[in-house]
Amino acid sequence: MGVKFPTGRRWGFSLALRCGDRWGMVMRRQDFFFAFAALACAAIAQLAVAQEKQPPTAQTRRGRDLFLKSPKGIACGTCHTMAGVGTAVGPDLARMASLATPRGLVAVIQMESTENVQEIKTAAGTFPGIQKQKQGDDFEIWDLSQTPPVLRKLTSKEILSMNRDQHWKHPPTQAEYSSQELADIVGFLRWAASGSQKEIKAADIE
Repeated sequence: MGVKFPTGRRWGFSLALRCGDRWGMVMRRQDFFFAFAALACAAIAQLAVAQEKQPPTAQTRRGRDLFLKSPKGIACGTCHTMAGVGTAVGPDLARMASLATPRGLVAVIQMESTENVQEIKTAAGTFPGIQKQKQGDDFEIWDLSQTPPVLRKLTSKEILSMNRDQHWKHPPTQAEYSSQELADIVGFLRWAASGSQKEIKAADIE
């Protein structure tokens, strides 16, 4: 016994409506995607313009120097990048620096550990690392046991285990920065993220 399909103008009209609705949903999703992409590009452009219009202050320059080359240990720029300087090993700080309070930024700077750092175990030994990317069975991992970090390429067969590193310490926790030095670093981060020229005082982060 064969299956009968509806025929006639009513069926054709109904099918056209359903197809039109689905096509409309697809187009609305595409419109949303392009609108979001446009907003993201505009935000990046505004940040670049803000930095061009807002020249670095004396505090910003001091903070930038500490960010790139610290006399008290491993500098932040060894693993992070801001305003086009440093190395993108760790998480991007731009969003955090534009939203967090000065005390909040100092709390992050002084955190001893982070979930981003993994203990990578291979047949040759164990090292703290941050995964940059994974494609199929191939890994690219920043080796934090070396200064500056070295990008290593490993296959899944070479990695015996990857777990959160419970021993690695965030370098700034051992730097013993003064309150003023931390304020200068925060001042640089906020300027790099949003173009802010507001002076960050030592009392603001204590």
